[in-house]
Amino acid sequence: MMRCILILVVYICSIHSGYAQSLREKVNAGNKLYYQQQYDEALNKYKDALLDDPKNEIATFNEGTANYKIKKYDLSLESFQKVMGTKDITLEEQAHYNIGNCYFQQNKLQESIQAYKMALDLNPNDQDAKYNLELARAKLKEQAQKQSMPQQQQQQQQQQQQQDNQNQQQQNKQDQNKQQQQQQQQPQPQDQSQMDKKDKMSKEDAERILDALKNQEKEKQKLRRVTQPTRRQVDKDW
Repeated sequence: MMRCILILVVYICSIHSGYAQSLREKVNAGNKLYYQQQYDEALNKYKDALLDDPKNEIATFNEGTANYKIKKYDLSLESFQKVMGTKDITLEEQAHYNIGNCYFQQNKLQESIQAYKMALDLNPNDQDAKYNLELARAKLKEQAQKQSMPQQQQQQQQQQQQQDNQNQQQQNKQDQNKQQQQQQQQPQPQDQSQMDKKDKMSKEDAERILDALKNQEKEKQKLRRVTQPTRRQVDKDW
């Protein structure tokens, strides 16, 4: 329950009665405007009262409540902090409570939690302070979880990137191995010296074959000369 406490003037001043009455009238007029939700006009009345008594704790406190309602949280904090150290324990406890509300509205949750704790130290039965304390803790936990989510996502992205890089490296290695295997299966080019050597060997073989053919032809010619039949004379019948 987020609310700001307003203090009504119920004390009796020990100073001059006319002066005290003027101060009470200004504060009470400010309170009336406050409950009518005319916060700017109420604030002016509290300021008028503080002109009469700058150290007046009630006027200072109510000035803080009016600034809170118009969302001037820094000015509201200044007023409530001026009340710290008062002999009125109830007033100080309520000031801590309202300080917690100001910090909560500014999203200063750690400070807000601390202020509610201090209020509960002075008044453990303040149910509103207990509720707001748990509310601030829950919001702080929610913010911490939201802040951790981008970090988790970033870690996941980094892990995914590393996995993609490993997969790409493995694929590149497989492609290289495949390319090497294909190159090994293809006929390898020969250098010129080997080709020249093979050409020379081929010429020598051709010459040997040619010589062999010539020798075979000579042998055939000899054979034909040897086996050629001689012509015999035949006696004629006269």
